[in-house]
Amino acid sequence: MYKANMHNVTTKKGGFDSAALGWLVRFWGLAALFYWLDHTSWFKALVVAPYARLSAFVTAHLLTLLGVEYQSQGSSLMLAGKVFVVADSCTGSFVFLLLAAVIIAFPASWKEKLTGLVAGLFTVVFLNLFRTLMIVILASRFTGSFWGLHIIVGQALMIAGTLGVFIWWAQGVGKGRSTVLSLSSRRLFEGVALYIVGFLFSYGLYTLFLHCPVGTWFKDLVIRHAAALLGLFTETKQYGQVITTTRISIRVIHDCISSPVLVLFLASFFLLPLSWPRRLLLYGVCFFPLYYLYHVFRTVVAIWFMAGGKDANFAYNFFGQVALIKALLLFSVYYWAGLRKVTSIGRQLLSLLIYIIPALIPALLVGWFWQHFGLSFLVSIAGGSKELYDPGRIVSLMPVFHLSVWLVLVMTTPFWSWRKRLGWVLFGYLGINLFFLVLVFVLLVLGLAPHPWLIKFLNVALPFACYFMIAPRVGYSSPDSCQEQCVPDLESAGD
Repeated sequence: MYKANMHNVTTKKGGFDSAALGWLVRFWGLAALFYWLDHTSWFKALVVAPYARLSAFVTAHLLTLLGVEYQSQGSSLMLAGKVFVVADSCTGSFVFLLLAAVIIAFPASWKEKLTGLVAGLFTVVFLNLFRTLMIVILASRFTGSFWGLHIIVGQALMIAGTLGVFIWWAQGVGKGRSTVLSLSSRRLFEGVALYIVGFLFSYGLYTLFLHCPVGTWFKDLVIRHAAALLGLFTETKQYGQVITTTRISIRVIHDCISSPVLVLFLASFFLLPLSWPRRLLLYGVCFFPLYYLYHVFRTVVAIWFMAGGKDANFAYNFFGQVALIKALLLFSVYYWAGLRKVTSIGRQLLSLLIYIIPALIPALLVGWFWQHFGLSFLVSIAGGSKELYDPGRIVSLMPVFHLSVWLVLVMTTPFWSWRKRLGWVLFGYLGINLFFLVLVFVLLVLGLAPHPWLIKFLNVALPFACYFMIAPRVGYSSPDSCQEQCVPDLESAGD
């Protein structure tokens, strides 16, 4: 595997490989140096201690996202009367330095080494945060589990993770590629990075817009035009921010005329296959119309179906999620017809429209089962409160969203046979229900109350992410490869 790096090295039969021996010598030398560095007082003061406080800070915010009550001070966290300290030895600093010693000593180009170091750093940081979060939550609820989680599970997780990233990196070294990342992995990484940048940019711009005079004017415009639209269907009067119909009177506060859904949608403009001037121009042209149209229709629908309060209002809670799902389903049409070119846009769009209703029926039946039987059973064996699963908390309808989207995506995959489609439908049916069962059980046992937007994100993103990781790699042939395979048949037919 490393022939490209070691072709000038000759070894004797039965003797030591001098290249491998050199690598080991360099590795142990760097490991000793990094071990000394990790234990110096100045390195601890400049790097390890600040990172320990940062780890505790990020862990605290993740606890907030999961609905866990805590108190924090510096690198200490207190949960359920127990204090947890993110010590210097818990930062994973030496784990990364040890991985760095292996990568730097390895016979590879510096470009490849830099790729491995960056991937290793992100892996160690992510795994260490996950380990800290796991230990804090589980050890605060299960007395006596701290030692096993910290010494056995946590260490095994870090060792397996760092070993895995090194093997992944080493397999790409010396194969003549300009980078260790494969083309598909590189595109995925670039796409994720661009979307994150787009999200941060959109979030900052959206926040500025909402708090500036232009944003205030747009909010008042939304209220006036929503009242005008409602007036087309029922007698409606508007008094400032209050909209009164024959059934209900609602005060539309400005804080409700904002939605993270738009931020998520606007971030996707950064992924468009256009030049940057055109992307930014399209972004600017669409920003205000998207904000206006989205919130006018959301306000109208929410008021029209507002009867039992906002927590029981399907339109109020799910309008944004449905809008994102429709956008992603249209993206699936563009993906197969525009990017992959395995079908036409009209044919794929028609297929999508045909399968939406049939896919929704079994999804609603699954949701009905969980609402009336499954959740009650889990609550009875795991404890907890069923209040977590009212429509306002979004959890109970997760199987409906996941299964309906999965069925539509699978059944509209253009190059799959009926047998393959039915197989993946069954796989998704079992996987979605198993995932939901485990999720609810964990939430009940650990007493977690995740932030609604975390659940909404899972509702929308999970089935699409799973599908696009599977479908392009199962049974798909590019048009070029198909053409190459078909040429001999056409020639023989002509003869």
